[in-house]
Amino acid sequence: MKNTLFYYYGLTPEKIIKKDNYYYFYLDNYIYYLYKVNRPLEYINELIILLKSVYNNVFMMIIINNNKEALSIINNNYYILLKSPKNNKFNINDIYNPIYCPKEVSNLKILNHSNWNNLWSSKIDYFEYQKDYIKIKYKTLYQTLDYFIGLGENAISYFNATNSYINKDFNDALVLSRRRVNLDDLSFYNPLNIVIDNKARDSAEYLKYLFIIDNYTYDFLDNFITNLNYSTYSYSLLISRLLFPSHYFDIYEKIINETLKEKEILNILKRVDEYEKFLKYIYNLINKKKPILKIDWLESN
Repeated sequence: MKNTLFYYYGLTPEKIIKKDNYYYFYLDNYIYYLYKVNRPLEYINELIILLKSVYNNVFMMIIINNNKEALSIINNNYYILLKSPKNNKFNINDIYNPIYCPKEVSNLKILNHSNWNNLWSSKIDYFEYQKDYIKIKYKTLYQTLDYFIGLGENAISYFNATNSYINKDFNDALVLSRRRVNLDDLSFYNPLNIVIDNKARDSAEYLKYLFIIDNYTYDFLDNFITNLNYSTYSYSLLISRLLFPSHYFDIYEKIINETLKEKEILNILKRVDEYEKFLKYIYNLINKKKPILKIDWLESN
């Protein structure tokens, strides 16, 4: 691998450490990550176009190789080299102050994930289609799927109502977002995790992450929601995204794809009541700041 790095990038690290799907090494005051690319090439092409159009000191830098290309072929696989400061730790201000996406590149076909209605509807249709398949092999999934599909459908309805009845303002322009927020890995500042979306996406996924690892307090939720200072539209999208149970669906898909055991879903199921309470608290907290469209079952008792 040392010879490969020198050939493609002219870099000569003393030690290279291998992880599951990447290598990393230290050089000067930076950490370099050589990632095996598992995204379509069209995604990488759009990502390069996007990052060329914005000033970005938040995400890791993509290093172009000696062939003036972003991707390097190593052992018949595509790899990409990323560069990060050694002290690049999570900063919550990167959620409060996202990078806005220039309008001229906001409609990149693969990167733009702002049409939640289409994305979520397709996902739920697929889960409905799978119900007969999982009925025998995955009984726990089969017995619980309808509840989470119901939450998903509620999220879709609320998203569509928001877009029909609430006007956007200037601050609702699209931003550079993450597919998911996970502070246990390197994905938050990894450009391979970038999508174009409303800023409510990262906020909602961060809140879900805190719920999943059981690391939140109501005082924190109060401060977080207040510091977001969103428009009525973006606050409504935040609730819509919290309603959509991606934390369940992500585990569901890994079980179906046989990368997790079915018992892993139990961690989600045993906290259903807690998540409803979590949702209700955030919904009512937002309503005190800026009244949003009503969801009867989330109203305070």
